[in-house]
Amino acid sequence: MRKLLIIAAAIAPLALGACTTTKYDNDPMYDAGFGDGCTTGTARSQGGPPSTAVRDDADWENSDAYRAGWKAGYGSCNTAGRAN
Repeated sequence: MRKLLIIAAAIAPLALGACTTTKYDNDPMYDAGFGDGCTTGTARSQGGPPSTAVRDDADWENSDAYRAGWKAGYGSCNTAGRAN
């Protein structure tokens, strides 16, 4: 029983961490960046030569939310593991 409590105490913070929100929740710039990053990551995962990044340069330069979304989208959709 004690071992079970120790395991539960170790896992609880990890489980609760999955329910947290980020500062970019409901931010359309994050969503736009995620979509562009995912498009790029998917294109680069198909085994062909690396494609040009799908990225809005103005938003990339001016929006932290767009950059964070792009990186998250790229990481989620690039199954080949290529660096950008």
